[in-house]
Amino acid sequence: MSLSLPLPPLHQQRLLPALFLFFTLLIGTVPTQARSLEDIYKSKELRVCIAFLSPAHGSTEPANCRENCKLSGPIYEEIQAFTNSLGRDVRGKFLRINWDEQFFNKVGKTIRETSYTPELLATGQCDIYPNNLTKNEWRLKKIDFVVLFPSRMMVISKQGLESQMRSLLDLAGKKVAVEKNTSFHTWIQEQNRAPLANNPIQIELMSSADSLDAVDTGKVDFTLLDSDMAMWSARHQLKNATVAFPIGITEEIGWAFRKEDKDLQAAAQNFFDQQRKNSDTELNRIWKKYFGRTLNEFVALMMSMK
Repeated sequence: MSLSLPLPPLHQQRLLPALFLFFTLLIGTVPTQARSLEDIYKSKELRVCIAFLSPAHGSTEPANCRENCKLSGPIYEEIQAFTNSLGRDVRGKFLRINWDEQFFNKVGKTIRETSYTPELLATGQCDIYPNNLTKNEWRLKKIDFVVLFPSRMMVISKQGLESQMRSLLDLAGKKVAVEKNTSFHTWIQEQNRAPLANNPIQIELMSSADSLDAVDTGKVDFTLLDSDMAMWSARHQLKNATVAFPIGITEEIGWAFRKEDKDLQAAAQNFFDQQRKNSDTELNRIWKKYFGRTLNEFVALMMSMK
């Protein structure tokens, strides 16, 4: 015995494909839910997006890899230490990205003025950006921060020019190399609107590594680095360039997360707090290894700078 159901009228049958398409598209627009810390525990996987702004932060092999990269350096070791602190056999899954990708929207653009969750975070490809991001106004429209350390920007000039560069006004009309949508790029643009509007700094956009090379070879007058990067570069990298002077206000630098991921942010904050309790913790040893100072010593130095 077969059971046949009556078909709807013909005009309703013609509507069914259109309705199916409408609801498919509607479902497809529902935003991906942020993975909770419990989801991370269940999957035993912390999804980490790595963007090394400078060799001071780390390196990848091969240089242009995306996945299955060989990673090294302080940021990689720090996020490994945090992942281990989560326990429950959680392991890091790493995706190497370019710096600006951290802020891309659905169509691959960074719109500073707009509030949105960056696509890599919104789609769950990344749980965390441990890339020593500077906390600033336009980024707070997109992500939340757990602060690791305070910092000052440092002007890196060609040797011989440092005596001519001692204040902001000395940078007027000079040529700078910075990477797009870094905090350095943002700060230079702010100065060019005021107080340097009458004689703005000339901006050339290039990678941070190329920016340092441009200063070393005299193609530009200066670049900017955060204090930790400047400290590492002075020890390991600079040849014909030097750290001229600190500039700007004291800033907060740390790891970035989806705004919804409060439990993961709390876990990172607890990890930082525990690591700062004494000088012989894993983060302090990592900093001593790469920067010649423990994290605690570096923080104390930054707090003493006026």
